[in-house]
Amino acid sequence: MRFVQKVSVSLLATTMIILPIRADDNKTAEKYQTLSAQLITDAKLALTQGKADDAQLMFERALVANPANVEALIGLGNTYETKGQTGKGLRYYRQALELEPNDQTALSAQSLAFLKQNLYDRAELNRDKLARICAAGCDALNIVEVALEAYRAAEADKDTQKVADAGDVSSN
Repeated sequence: MRFVQKVSVSLLATTMIILPIRADDNKTAEKYQTLSAQLITDAKLALTQGKADDAQLMFERALVANPANVEALIGLGNTYETKGQTGKGLRYYRQALELEPNDQTALSAQSLAFLKQNLYDRAELNRDKLARICAAGCDALNIVEVALEAYRAAEADKDTQKVADAGDVSSN
């Protein structure tokens, strides 16, 4: 299956090289953007159906069709997180933010991934940036604030449990 995926991506890349996009050929550019958008739609569906490998392939193809597609980068980040590879997911969120530094979806997804990696301070920095970007509030900011609060509560519970466990040991 992996071989087929690589061949498919290679074929699409080869097609793009053989049929270069000319500056005056907007129709070709539009076709690649449309292809990229359709692949993203299909990849998101595959991911919701638990088909992470299929989603990954489609997001990769979407990037071949349109290398500046931030949505495809975020989708790959989500896919890798779904597969338990948060570090790889973070790399794709970073790439998305290099292209679109204020992308709310990328900032939110990266924040949640930071929390999975116990990088609370970095998640807070993203929350602060989201607060500046959407001063009136937005879904991405709300999601990150809820996640930060849950993280703080979980850490407080751990501390409480450690104290309780230490008391149990000393009473024996």
